[in-house]
Amino acid sequence: MLSLVNDVRSKGCNCGGDQMPPVGPVTWNDLLEKAAYNFSVDMQTNNFFSHTSPSGSTPGSRLDAVGYNWNTYGENIAQGYMTEQSVIQGWINSPGHCKNIMNGNFKEMGVGKAGNYWTMDLGRRSGN
Repeated sequence: MLSLVNDVRSKGCNCGGDQMPPVGPVTWNDLLEKAAYNFSVDMQTNNFFSHTSPSGSTPGSRLDAVGYNWNTYGENIAQGYMTEQSVIQGWINSPGHCKNIMNGNFKEMGVGKAGNYWTMDLGRRSGN
């Protein structure tokens, strides 16, 4: 997944008609992976699909809960994709998700999948 994202970032892409220039790579972060996985499990277990959970958690509060000291973050979610390649293509085809992937302010990422629910958390830690 990391190499798929960094491949797109290194080439640039078109996000809903906006040409996004190449940006630097992101690195994998285990805390972002944990937050992403936990949220995918939550969506699957509680049968919802939204950035805000029924319990009221938000991307920022979920990153706080795993100890990721963020300065900025973005979250992509998806449902129904079976492979890493297909979910990345789905996000590239969605302008907002594509712009998250192409955001040069994000320096780290983590992805978690539960069933057919996917979450990608991107971020930059405070002080970085």
